[in-house]
Amino acid sequence: MKELISRVKGLILAPQKEWELIETERTSIFDLYRRYIVILAAIPPFASFLGAWLFGARGLHPTFTAGLFRAAVQYLLSLPALFVVAFVISMAAPHFDGKSDDRRALTLAAYSYTPAWLAAGFGLVPGLRFLDVLGFYGVYVFSQGLTRMMRVPKDNLDVFTLVTLFLTVAMGALHAWIVSAIAPQQLI
Repeated sequence: MKELISRVKGLILAPQKEWELIETERTSIFDLYRRYIVILAAIPPFASFLGAWLFGARGLHPTFTAGLFRAAVQYLLSLPALFVVAFVISMAAPHFDGKSDDRRALTLAAYSYTPAWLAAGFGLVPGLRFLDVLGFYGVYVFSQGLTRMMRVPKDNLDVFTLVTLFLTVAMGALHAWIVSAIAPQQLI
């Protein structure tokens, strides 16, 4: 847990320096999921669930079991969705004069999602949900790691970052649609 907190702190406060450390690591995909992704990816769905269940959403309260089921579906589907985003980043990198590497792409995606995962914690408190916008800091974190992790030249950094941002938004929309199809939000 101490390593996780240190990594989060580094990515938020000094992303350039943290990417220097990350670049030299050889963390496996399994370890990245086990030690980082499964922990932080739980924040958005369960913070939203708890906030809606405790305080209501749009004046209504979801049932506990329906809300918990929806949060679990959101969480479980977010894990492969992140891998799909990473896979596309890896496949797109050579088109921007970078190197294709699935492990490094997943590392880049996971650590870049950190601000968004943390900002989603505001879903617990009514009236603070608008602070989710702080998650866009992840775009900056991504751009700081892109050259190091995918070897994309600085000349192509802006365009690749925009392409990845579009991809992430599209994956988020697809994820939300699938979650709604499996576990529609049931309010009482």
